[in-house]
Amino acid sequence: MIRKLLIPSLMLVLVGCGKYPRLETIESVREGNKNLQKQNAQGALEHYLNGLRFDPFLPELHLNIGLSFELLQQNEKAMASYKEAERIAAALNNKELEFVAIFNQAQMLGKAKQVDEAIAMYQRALDINPTSMETKINIELLIQQQQGQGEGENKDQQDQDQKNQDQKNQDQQKKDQGKEGEQKDDKKDQDKDGKEKEDKPKEVQKSPKYKPRPFNGKDLSEADVKKILGELKQQEEKIRAEYNRKDVKEQPRDKDW
Repeated sequence: MIRKLLIPSLMLVLVGCGKYPRLETIESVREGNKNLQKQNAQGALEHYLNGLRFDPFLPELHLNIGLSFELLQQNEKAMASYKEAERIAAALNNKELEFVAIFNQAQMLGKAKQVDEAIAMYQRALDINPTSMETKINIELLIQQQQGQGEGENKDQQDQDQKNQDQKNQDQQKKDQGKEGEQKDDKKDQDKDGKEKEDKPKEVQKSPKYKPRPFNGKDLSEADVKKILGELKQQEEKIRAEYNRKDVKEQPRDKDW
């Protein structure tokens, strides 16, 4: 992200404002700028604060103090210095320095992920300088970042929903597998019981033996008895005759030479 950092020659800036700082202030600013170029933010801050003792109402000094605090990662103090620079610049009707102070506040808000606040602050800077391409670019970058965060949050939510659904499906699958296992066990038990029943020899029901009725001679008359005996005699003679005929038939013949 583009940052508007003010490290000016304080004398040249102040000449344009029509106000001449004291020599002590000019010397402090010069030494502060040297330290800042050497990336010695702490040394620069000490010189700028020393210059503030002689000219406490110079917006340029407050801007450079804010920059030193920002490089030292003391963001609250940096923001306070930029706000003070904005207030003094607005009171002096110095639009250029007021724009710089607002711009620097906006870039700090953007760095802190306070996207809406940063965009609003950049809009204020555009109200002062509508042609600033740096401001427009930074606004566009913040809007893209905001959209990316929204898409990222939606994707995270979708991933979480999918994860929950997968877990739910796995739990249901385990539950179904458990039921299936129980059914298989029941089936095995049933098959085992059936097999045992098949292997067990069937008990044959013993039917009571037929018992012929005892002969009761009182049921037949004398004529019936004679008739039966006669039939039995005829059958016996018939069988005898048949046997004799068979014996003759199967008797071997003498050889015929």
